Amino acid sequence: MPTPLHRIARTALLLATLAAALVAALPVQAAPREDIAAKRAEAEAARAEMARLGEELTPAIERYNRAVLELEQVEEDIAFNRKMIRVTKDNLRRTQAELHRKLEQSYRVGEPDLLTSVLGQETLTEALAVTELFTRTQNQAGDLITGLQADRRSLNQRQGKLDRQEARAKELRAQREAERAAIEQGIAEQQSLAAGLEDEIAQLIAEEQARQERIRQQALAALAAQEAANQGGGGGGDDLALGGSADLGAAAAVVEAIELPPTDGSIGAQAVSVAMQYLGTPYVWGGESPSGFDCSGLTKYAYAQVGVGLSHFTGAQWNEGVRVPAEQLLPGDLVFFRSDLGHMGMYIGGGQYIHAPQTGDVVKISSMGDRGDYQGAVRPY
Repeated sequence: MPTPLHRIARTALLLATLAAALVAALPVQAAPREDIAAKRAEAEAARAEMARLGEELTPAIERYNRAVLELEQVEEDIAFNRKMIRVTKDNLRRTQAELHRKLEQSYRVGEPDLLTSVLGQETLTEALAVTELFTRTQNQAGDLITGLQADRRSLNQRQGKLDRQEARAKELRAQREAERAAIEQGIAEQQSLAAGLEDEIAQLIAEEQARQERIRQQALAALAAQEAANQGGGGGGDDLALGGSADLGAAAAVVEAIELPPTDGSIGAQAVSVAMQYLGTPYVWGGESPSGFDCSGLTKYAYAQVGVGLSHFTGAQWNEGVRVPAEQLLPGDLVFFRSDLGHMGMYIGGGQYIHAPQTGDVVKISSMGDRGDYQGAVRPY
């Protein structure tokens, strides 16, 4: 049985051990904050590298979009050609049957003698009628032969065109799959950069989404103020500069989606209003819906909502409107970047544009002044 002295000694030893443990733990108290800062810096660096890789993927994504678009067109042409081949073959069968019937009839009853038939008539009118009947019968036979030859030529031409179209469709499917493989490999490389940093990168993306929401709210307020001024007759002549990075406070960071107020009524301004409802929407390559957009998918979707059809490919949209000089840009004009037209967005005014940048980013507003690869603009309405 331990004596009081032993109990005191054991208690003292326990306290000393606890004190040493506490002292040893003191420097660690600051470590989590340092670790968090280091982890965030690492995540920011990884996200910057992901953005760079995403920029490199842009041409492959637009080549994929082009292959998909061309394949759709070729498949439509193939379907039409197949239909016309069926029609032509049906016409051939009918013509051949009719020609066969006439030949068989001629063989059975023999060819009538025109001179004998004419001389056998009692009046000139009857003689002329018989002559016209002979001529029409011969012409019908000639037309049948001519039509038969034309249908055969048409059939051969359409079959040859169909063969070329099907070969092109095969090439396009192979190209589409090759681009898909390259894109998926690039995305896998991006994701490898995020390994171990998923939470931090998700936080960075969430912060960007919140920032874009604040920008949207700022734009809403500016649009509402402009509308009020127009209704009050106090202005309306100046261009409205949307966007920016002003912080409206934490309360504006999380809001419910609301419909944009009326604009000047132009188709372009309406398209901008649609696009801005999707600020903060994740980038999805090949995407053209509110679940995710790529650059040409965003502009296609926004304009579709106001009745303007665009193709899902930057190179096609470059030719789906009239060229607009930089000094005459209006909200809704499509703006293009990169020498290969590999990226695009929609001008919103004030030297800014809305776009879906690349994998790992979100639909956002950026300054045109930040890019040195501007190629031109198109007004698609």
